Amino acid sequence: MAGGDALMTTPSLNDLNDIVAAPAASWWPLAPGWYVLALVSIALITLIAIAVRRYTRRRRARRAAINALHGAMTLSDINLLLKRACYAYYPEPIVAHLSGKAWHDFLLAQLSANAGDDYAPLLTEVARCNFAPRPAPSELTADYLAFARYWLRHALPPKHDAAVVGGEQ
Repeated sequence: MAGGDALMTTPSLNDLNDIVAAPAASWWPLAPGWYVLALVSIALITLIAIAVRRYTRRRRARRAAINALHGAMTLSDINLLLKRACYAYYPEPIVAHLSGKAWHDFLLAQLSANAGDDYAPLLTEVARCNFAPRPAPSELTADYLAFARYWLRHALPPKHDAAVVGGEQ
């Protein structure tokens, strides 16, 4: 049993090597997941910036037309402003030849059916007063100005290209 005693002896603590600590983890180079996350973030920020830029450019003409509306306008001034705003969104051949009833039908076609029904009598009255020898009543001008504001806010920019069909002859 003398040999068994030798196996049972434990080395002293002085005979053990010191514990070696692992080096501190470095933040560089990054793990591959961080590179993927950075690329996805850059792509997402770029797409959002492009979308915001398109959104603001698309609505620039509408904002300019709304800002140009003021209380001292005549019916023909309002018509001219609406037509200029339409040139920014619709092809010129579609809008340029429109006048009178065709112009008003085009304007109404860009609105919802309910709004079109509400504003149809106003546009009929405007068409009647456009060529009258005396100026239009101030209430009619105010109502047409309110219609122009409503139309610019709700009809521009067009929701889709099919909306143009209502004004074609």
